[in-house]
Amino acid sequence: MPNHRNPSSHANDALAVLRRDHQAVEQLFRRFERARGAPERRRLAARIVRELSVHTAIEEELLYPVLRARGDGAGDRVLVALEEHHLAKLALAEIDRLDAADERFAAKVGVLADSVRHHVQEEERELFPLARRTLSEDDLRRLGEELLRRRETAPTRPHPAAPDEPPGNALANVGAAALDRGRDVLGRGLARVLDRSRDVVEQALRRGELAAREARQRLGRGLERAGREVRPTPTHR
Repeated sequence: MPNHRNPSSHANDALAVLRRDHQAVEQLFRRFERARGAPERRRLAARIVRELSVHTAIEEELLYPVLRARGDGAGDRVLVALEEHHLAKLALAEIDRLDAADERFAAKVGVLADSVRHHVQEEERELFPLARRTLSEDDLRRLGEELLRRRETAPTRPHPAAPDEPPGNALANVGAAALDRGRDVLGRGLARVLDRSRDVVEQALRRGELAAREARQRLGRGLERAGREVRPTPTHR
C-alpha cells in the first residue's frame, strides 16, 4: 500500500495529498503494464481499484464542493471532473469482477489508465491552481488533514450508482464503506463466492421467469386447441 502520510504539515496540504494519490496510481498502472502473468495483473488491478475508489470518494466529498462554492468558473470544471470519475467507476466495477485471464481484462485496465491520466493532467493543470489561489494555506492544510482522516474510512470499491455530490455522497459513502471494508475482511475469495452466488440467483430468477412465461404460452395454446376440439359442430337444418 502506498504511503500517503508525510511528517511535514506543508506536504500534507490538500493538493499535496491528492497529488501523491495521483503518483501512487500512476506507479500501479506502470507496474500493471509491465506485468505478464494473470495473478500479478489481478493483484495490481485490485490495488488500482482500491486506490482509485478511495481517492474519488474523498475528492468528491471534500475538495470538489469547496471549489464549486468558491466560484471563479470552477463549477463547470468540477462537473466535468465528476463525469470523468463516474466513467472511471464504471470501468473499475467491471475490472473488479472480471477474471484476470479474460482477454478483455488488460485492455480494460489500459483504457482506464488512459482516461485517468487525462483526468489527472487536467485536474492538476486547472483545478489545483484554482484551489491554490482561492484557499488559504491554513484552509489547504486543514483540508489535507481531513482528506487523510477520511481515507481511513472511505469506500474501497467503486459505486457508480451512488450520489457523487453533497449531501448524498457523504451519507452513501458511510454505508458503502461499511460494505466494502466488510468484504475486505472476508477476503477476496469469499467475496467472489458471494458475488457469484448473487449472479447465480439472479440468473435463476431470470430463467424461472422465462420458463414461467413459456409455460403460460404453452398452456394458452393447449387451451385454445382443446377449445377448438370440443367446440360443437354446427348442424344444418
